[in-house]
Parts: sequence; C-alpha cells; structure tokens
Amino acid sequence: MTKQRMILVSLVCFLIAAFAGQTMSQMGSSNRKPIRKMGPDPIITWDSSNKKYTIKDTKEWFHQFRQQRLRESEERFRPMEREAWKRLLRVNEQQWKMIEPKNEAYFALSHEAYVTALGSRGRDEQSFSWIKHSKGTGGIRAKTLNEMTEGQKLADELIDLLEDEKSTDEAVRQKIDALQKVRDDARRQLPKARKELAAVLTTPRQEAVFLLMGCID
Repeated sequence: MTKQRMILVSLVCFLIAAFAGQTMSQMGSSNRKPIRKMGPDPIITWDSSNKKYTIKDTKEWFHQFRQQRLRESEERFRPMEREAWKRLLRVNEQQWKMIEPKNEAYFALSHEAYVTALGSRGRDEQSFSWIKHSKGTGGIRAKTLNEMTEGQKLADELIDLLEDEKSTDEAVRQKIDALQKVRDDARRQLPKARKELAAVLTTPRQEAVFLLMGCID
C-alpha cells in the first residue's frame, strides 16, 4: 500500500470514527444529516433512499480540500506580501499605490510571455501527466476561467489536444500558433512595461531592488 493510499485510508477511518462518536445518540433517527463539513463538500453522507452512508471519491475530495486550503492561504498571504514589498522598498502606502499597478502589469506580461504548463511523472516512473491551470495540483491553486490569462487558456486547450488520441496534427498546429502569438504579443509589450515601472521609482534602493529582480534595465 503506497504512502498516499495509507493517508487516504487513514483519513476515511478518522472521519468514520469521528462521525460515529458524534452521532451515536442519533442512530434511531431516520433523518440523519451529513457530518460536519471538513472540505468543499462532506466526504460521508447519508443516503436516505438506500438507507446507507455513501463515501465520495477520496482522491477527488482530497484534491478539492487541498485546493480550498490553497485559496485560503493565498487570501491570507496577499496582504502580507504587500507589506513585505513596502518594507523592501521602504515606501509608505501612498507611494506603494503608485508602484503596485506598474509592478503587477510587468509581472503579468512576463508570465504571459513565457506561459508554460507543468507536468509530473507517475509512481511507476514511466507515465506522465500534465497539470492544467484550471485543475491545479497539491501545491498549485487551480484558476477559474475569469482568473486565467489568454495564454493559460490556450495552454490548457493544447494539453486537451495532446491527451486526446483523436486530435489531428492540424488542430495541434493551430493551437501552437495561437499560443505563440500570445507569447510574442506579450514579449513586444515588455519593454514598455519595464520603462513604465522604472518611471515610478524614486530612490536608488527601489531601482536596485527591481534591477536585481530583472524587472528593469
């Protein structure tokens, strides 16, 4: 039994034990309720029509649970990140509001200019699976369609074609060309974004920080 399988089995056993302890006094009731929510949806629910408990796909539930935790961590981290930037640049809130939009615009373009997709090997070391931006993984938060850039959407669509045995070379080529166009457009805009970021920097320290990060020339 693999380590991940053991973790999932232990999780299910823990939930069953917790549920049994919390609802022992309600076993005579015909209107049972699902256990307290520990993730996106309860993993164990009462099927009143068949008079039995049902357990969801633990792998999918665990993935959703980790995605929820990643979203919560990201929300907590965002204000701390802003404060870290302000301390690093030694600026106040008003000064940071001048720099922040130029900084975000540059990083968005730099990511789009080299948008890629990650992948992982299987346990047998002989298989490979892509990690889509819309799906995420254990340490990468999935993005909604509204959050995804045009390049990320095209990258996911290209993955779909690669994983579809019936896709044609022509379809793959069209998606490659579309993705390359988005990348090229972003790269053409990068020099202007660099200059606009540099223009709002007012001290040598600020210039040094962004120069070391490769954001300005």
